[in-house]
Parts: sequence; C-alpha cells; structure tokens
Amino acid sequence: MAKDVKQVGAFHKNHGANIHLLDAGTVAHRKDSYNKAVVFTEYPINVGGLFEVKIEDIGGGWAGSLRIGMTVDCPDEIKVPLGALDLYKSSNYWILSASTVHHRGSEKKVDFNVEELKVGDSVGCSIHEDGKLHYYINGIDKGVSWNEGLPTCQAIYGFADVYGAVRKIRSLFQYDEKMICEDDSELLDVTG
Repeated sequence: MAKDVKQVGAFHKNHGANIHLLDAGTVAHRKDSYNKAVVFTEYPINVGGLFEVKIEDIGGGWAGSLRIGMTVDCPDEIKVPLGALDLYKSSNYWILSASTVHHRGSEKKVDFNVEELKVGDSVGCSIHEDGKLHYYINGIDKGVSWNEGLPTCQAIYGFADVYGAVRKIRSLFQYDEKMICEDDSELLDVTG
C-alpha cells in the first residue's frame, strides 16, 4: 500500500501586488514598500493541521511585523487587501498582529508578540477539533488564542501578511492531498 507523502504547501497565486513567489511558490518575498503583501495557502488546512511560516529576512527600516491567521474565504475568490488588518472586521478572518488577535472587530490580547521574532523563527496557527484557535511560536503551542467557535466543518485557509520589517517568509505548511475551492467564480471583495 502506498505511503501518504506530505508535501510543503505553496502560497496561492492570488496574492498582494508586492509579493514575488520563489522556490516553487513556497517562499513569499515582499519586493517593495511595506504592504500589499498578503499571501494565502494554496490548499485548505485540515482541522488540527498547522499553518506555519518561517521568517527568512527582516529589514528595510519599516515598523511592524508579520501578521498571520486563518480564513474561510477561498483564495480563488478574494480581492487581496492592502494589508491583513483591512480584514479585522470580517467574520471570515482571525488575524494575529503583534500581540493581539483580531476577529469581527473584536480583539484579544495574547501573551506573546510576533514583533519579537527574528530571522529563523517560525510562527503558525491551527484550529483544533474543539473549534479553538491556537498559535505556535517555534513549534511551541501558546495555548488558546481565540475560543469562539471557529468553523470545523468547512475549508479553512492560512494567510500571512509579509508586513513591515519582515520581508521574506517560507511556508512550512504540509498537506496530504491537493484540495481546491468548490467554486472558481468571481472574486469576493472582502475589504468593504
């Protein structure tokens, strides 16, 4: 019987205008400015799966840092925003920025800060079977970061905003099988 082979998941072809994808789409490099650099996973993440990225380059004199989270919006259908925090009022996004998780206009402080991460560090997120969102720093579970019933029965995608001082990230997300969006119709405008 064939053994399941995990593959490193690439970033989706629908991404911010300042992103250049490298290494078969597994590296996202912001080539200009400090924003317009949101990327999404190419495939959904299974409940309990970990969307994780490693910081590969920091610099450029910009303030702020990587933002990372989960969404139920299929990347095929998204009009990519200038930055992840443009989505903080949406019910379809959970976003970690600095030491705050944002969702539907609400905020929750956490006891870690992604602005303290250095080159070589990793940050990730996972929706557990109980519908709670956990973040991970360098592979260590930082506990429940959001506990208000995240969906466990629909496709969930990871996303990151290669923002501010962070200029390049590498996907560490692994998937078992390729999955696609159910509907490749018009782009959704999630920024409005």
